[in-house]
Amino acid sequence: MRQLALIALATALGAGVTTSAMAADTQQTAQPQAKAQQQQVDVSDKQLSKFVEAQKSVNTIRKSAISKLSKTEEKDAMQKIQQQANQNMVESVKDSGLSVEDYNTIARALQSDKGLRERLMKIQQG
Repeated sequence: MRQLALIALATALGAGVTTSAMAADTQQTAQPQAKAQQQQVDVSDKQLSKFVEAQKSVNTIRKSAISKLSKTEEKDAMQKIQQQANQNMVESVKDSGLSVEDYNTIARALQSDKGLRERLMKIQQG
């Protein structure tokens, strides 16, 4: 059970901050997101820098949650850890100056836009 929860968390959190905690935050924007997937996304360097900041924080939260999950076998405790991690990631993204929607849009765009990935790497190195 613990292994399954760790895999689920790693999968859910590793792909971006698309979790049930954010579903409510982004439900009203489902149609614009679908359009953004079909079109190339225009991301400024400022937004990309904010994304890098948020991504570092999200990864730290994810690693911490996975570590905590590996130390428990109680279903309720595991659920609380996941919920708290989700909440912390949402706050972290918002604190970086991005909306959860923008963070997720950039994360998806990075999967298919080589030029955007190259810009991200330059910012990360810079």
